[in-house]
Amino acid sequence: MDTIPWNTLPDHAIITILSYLSREDSARAGTTCTTWHRCYRSPQLWHTSTLNFQQPRDGKSLLWLAQFAQNMRTVRVLLNQHETENRRNACEALDILSNAEGRQLMKLCIEFTGDNPLFLNGQDFVDALKALFDRHVDSTRWQLKHVQLSGLAVSYDTTVFDSLSENNPLLQFLDISNNVRICKVPPDCVERLVDRCRGLKHLALFHCSLTDQVLESLAQSDRVPLGYLGITCRWEQAYIGDLSSEAWSNLTSKCPNLRVGLIFTETCPLHKISVIMKPELPVRELRFEISNCIFKDEVDLAARVYSKTLEKVVLQTEYYEELGDNLINLCTRCKRLTSLMVHCALKKMVVDTILAICPVMKDRGTYLLKWEPEPEVY
Repeated sequence: MDTIPWNTLPDHAIITILSYLSREDSARAGTTCTTWHRCYRSPQLWHTSTLNFQQPRDGKSLLWLAQFAQNMRTVRVLLNQHETENRRNACEALDILSNAEGRQLMKLCIEFTGDNPLFLNGQDFVDALKALFDRHVDSTRWQLKHVQLSGLAVSYDTTVFDSLSENNPLLQFLDISNNVRICKVPPDCVERLVDRCRGLKHLALFHCSLTDQVLESLAQSDRVPLGYLGITCRWEQAYIGDLSSEAWSNLTSKCPNLRVGLIFTETCPLHKISVIMKPELPVRELRFEISNCIFKDEVDLAARVYSKTLEKVVLQTEYYEELGDNLINLCTRCKRLTSLMVHCALKKMVVDTILAICPVMKDRGTYLLKWEPEPEVY
């Protein structure tokens, strides 16, 4: 059988091949002939790009970034922030994206992959983000529509999101529920963002950044209905009031397909959990991330009030005698439940019963249920 010369492959096939290679390997492949070089420089190849800064030598990727930044529409930045040079390279990458002529960037995701060094305040990232969000683009088509910052462990301030909402009113997705001790995004900043970004469909943030006024803004009839609201509840709950049942009822009536995710972290005051779990919330995902506590009442409450909506539960709890019965009751009542993650050991009979009640969960493997405790580490 005659072989087909590589340089006679159609351009779209070559571009697909190059997309599976690392940037270094695709650059080498682009030097083989004029056809492959043309495909390597094709704007389509650069529409989705990952910038990976794990060690200082990864800064060489800034060279090809400077050449092709104007073609990038989806960018993911992975950064080991422990090294100063990695942080410097990542901020420079954001500057290059910000200053790219004819920028087409619509989706941005930044994720830290290492440990924060002591005394890192991340002001360099805050400044780089503000510059990126401040930059006006020639066409509304290329405004930022998707911003994922939950993996960026720095303290944002009001100016960052004011800049984002002022210059990118077509924003549809925003996740700012990152791993920082202090949230510096007040409710009035979120309210301004919601008022400016009328097409916002997905919003994830800390509970302390929400008020009834924010919910009322999200419920306005002249905006795109909100599809998902993720709320992380932490230590701030000890000092703020809760959202009213009336505001929630109004929002859910205006957004009938709304899905709510509730996350309770280890710093959330325990007595606040049941207060926040109002029946008016259409909770699809519920996470209890407090491993040294018992959630008997909360699991029973979830089974009662979220039986028609609940799809995923993550439970980090100490084992207690009634836990098996609580979980079986939860699975029995919540007909839409398709994922259950329990981080303590159960009785094998309980695990078997749960998987029999939820066969979809078993078929998909969307569960963590164990009956043997983890070995102790000394």
